Amino acid sequence: MRRVVLLGLAVVVGVLAVSAVAFADRGHGKGDSKSFSARLNGWEEDPSQVTTGKGSFRAKVVSATRIDFKLTYQDLEGPAFMAHIHIGSRHESGGISAWLCGGTTQPACAPGPDGTVEGSIEAADITGPAGQGVEPGNFVDLLRAMRKGETYTNVHTTPRAPGGEIRGQNRPNHHGDDH
Repeated sequence: MRRVVLLGLAVVVGVLAVSAVAFADRGHGKGDSKSFSARLNGWEEDPSQVTTGKGSFRAKVVSATRIDFKLTYQDLEGPAFMAHIHIGSRHESGGISAWLCGGTTQPACAPGPDGTVEGSIEAADITGPAGQGVEPGNFVDLLRAMRKGETYTNVHTTPRAPGGEIRGQNRPNHHGDDH
């Protein structure tokens, strides 16, 4: 009987040890991710868009005050005229935080159904949204929202989808933290 109890106790301790390691590993890097990515499509828009368009977004924190990014889109059903990062959860609309192209702080979007935009986001490029707790110029708060997975990237087209044709939730990359 005592042998069975000891065996049971050993199994419980082993399961707890494995769980503790898995739990600790799951959170590794979550709060300090340096790279992010998103796959963009119409199904992620709010409301969803039936479109052939798709794209990708990659970003990397290169200093305490700068994020470099690359946005690629293809097969859009209208020419791209603006793209930006919003504060918001999946399938939830939120305010604009930083322009990627087409705004006052970034160059025009590559016109047409296909394009690539590369650039940087610095504090001066952060527009808010103040109503969601991000003051203009607050680089730290945008980065905090990105690390929590609470930002998305979208591309707007005209006249097809001025409210957004493709969108994707920005996710922190934890394995190797590169893009």
